[in-house]
Amino acid sequence: MSTLMPFVVAVEPEDLQLLNKVVKAGRDAEVEWLAQAREARGIRFLRGKALSQARSEIRQEFNRLRERGTLAGTRDLVVARHVQAELKHRGMTGPFETVPAEESGMPGRRVGTGPRHYDHGPEDSKFRGRMPVRLPAALGDRLVRACHWTSAPAVEALWEWQTRWGDGPEVKMREAQRSGAPAVLGLWAAFSGPRPDADNSILQKAQLQQQVVTTGDVIRASVKRALR
Repeated sequence: MSTLMPFVVAVEPEDLQLLNKVVKAGRDAEVEWLAQAREARGIRFLRGKALSQARSEIRQEFNRLRERGTLAGTRDLVVARHVQAELKHRGMTGPFETVPAEESGMPGRRVGTGPRHYDHGPEDSKFRGRMPVRLPAALGDRLVRACHWTSAPAVEALWEWQTRWGDGPEVKMREAQRSGAPAVLGLWAAFSGPRPDADNSILQKAQLQQQVVTTGDVIRASVKRALR
């Protein structure tokens, strides 16, 4: 059995509820298939070696249909099938090189993937649900590589933007508030330092952020595919 790679993805609670219904329908289809397969092979009339052989054949066919995506009675199977379709749709099929170890081990969010990456602040985000899912290791690794290298040019440009303009007043104000700085000092920290010189600079940053693709983006889109 192939190893699995775990992910935990923020999703819309409604999507998670609907996905659970899709998974249940898939599980019911698997139970029905197994019942029909056992009936077709006359399992109830078999004994000994013949019974063992029939069960083995059913199990092999069941696993084969799961691998093909014909049967999908778990969340992992449903999402994995649609992750592959979503990567193909986005033109992210590779091949991609391995993610550099020094970058894969970096803590925190990747630049460009903060709360505004999802068009909402953390307090009003629509992605309040948490969905654990496990993908086959080969697919999970392909997903990580695809997201990293597809986003790499935008991430590099965002680092250059950050170097030139800094965090900006909004981020500085939040940091000052978290550190407990007095309001006057917080305002001074927010509005001192370099500022983007034109609306075009702000627009450029927003456009670059939109080009950053995360594993969560792809998995959320895959969930949407499963619900169609």
